[in-house]
Amino acid sequence: MSWLANVDVNRLTVHTTLHQFAYGISGVFAGAYLLRAGLSPAAVFLTLAAILTLRFVLRPLVLVAVARLGPRLTLIGGTLLVALQYPLLATVRGTGIELAVYCGVTALGNVFYWTCYHAFFAALGDAEGRGRQVGAREVMSAVAGVLAPAAGGLLLTNLGPWTAFGAAGLFELTAIAPLLRVREPTVAAVAPPRAYEAARLGTFLFVCDGWMTSSAAVAWTIILFRALGARYDAFGGALAAAALAGALAGMLLGHVLDRGHARRAILINAGLFASSLLFKIFCGSAPLAVLVATVIGTVLAGLYIPSLMTAVYNEGKAAPCTLRFQFAAEGGWDVGGTLACFAAAALCWTGAPLQSAIVLALPVVFVQARLLVDSYGARALGATR
Repeated sequence: MSWLANVDVNRLTVHTTLHQFAYGISGVFAGAYLLRAGLSPAAVFLTLAAILTLRFVLRPLVLVAVARLGPRLTLIGGTLLVALQYPLLATVRGTGIELAVYCGVTALGNVFYWTCYHAFFAALGDAEGRGRQVGAREVMSAVAGVLAPAAGGLLLTNLGPWTAFGAAGLFELTAIAPLLRVREPTVAAVAPPRAYEAARLGTFLFVCDGWMTSSAAVAWTIILFRALGARYDAFGGALAAAALAGALAGMLLGHVLDRGHARRAILINAGLFASSLLFKIFCGSAPLAVLVATVIGTVLAGLYIPSLMTAVYNEGKAAPCTLRFQFAAEGGWDVGGTLACFAAAALCWTGAPLQSAIVLALPVVFVQARLLVDSYGARALGATR
């Protein structure tokens, strides 16, 4: 069967595109908006740490919800909460009750949303065409990644946060429509044997991803926003300009992964990714240098996501319970992200430059690359038996 013939994956891709459009209008501006709302960089990291800690603590609720409502309704409920988090961001004016409410709703929405979404994509996708399916999803997301940040920057600049973040919430609501017709994966009422043990490698992969994203990516968002004069329109335009190249690179790597060249692709990607982090560490704060680093980093993110998620989704599909696999893996993401946020906040508190938070991610690139090689190697060995 052609990888394009999977109707369920195609519907999930449409959902993802709408979800990414909402995120591009609002979510990518969250760190910048919190800075403008009066939070220091250290406080931005601590806010994210609070959200991730809450996610970890609240995560068992997703198993209760799936048992009572089923995976589809739980995913839809998570999407509704994600839609609500965007207008709640507009209420934040510092470190008050509004920020606490925003953190709580964001944490709960992400618990329901990401655990179920990844379980759907893992269970319904095709192992033999996974790289191309993930790559195609990233290309479609890039369409949103090009248009949405530019639109969000203009809306924030000209009409304010309520209009921009309210529009994001409406787009997130439209993302529910494709989910209504997606096939619902089967979830065992009781955890099968080795349900969580099988998620060991996927969990460690997500610990690394959470660490790198919550240190390097968050720090770079702040650096880019400041370099562009703390202007929402310029910030959104810069993100839009970088997005398309990254998705095209991801589509290309997806084909390479499916043709059996995973080890080579992973090692090349790790070397390039580490090089881009080094460039960001030493590029300074000149706007042109920061823009160039942003484009390079986005291109290499397009290579990174297919290599990571192809491995994680195929591990999850082969696991005794895909939902519980994702439950454990997402918990690993929360742990890695929380620890990285605390480390980055501590560096900011000491007065270290923001680029020092990017240094935190550098060694983890190679740890994760080794884990990815192990994952693809195990899958290849299993296919030959």
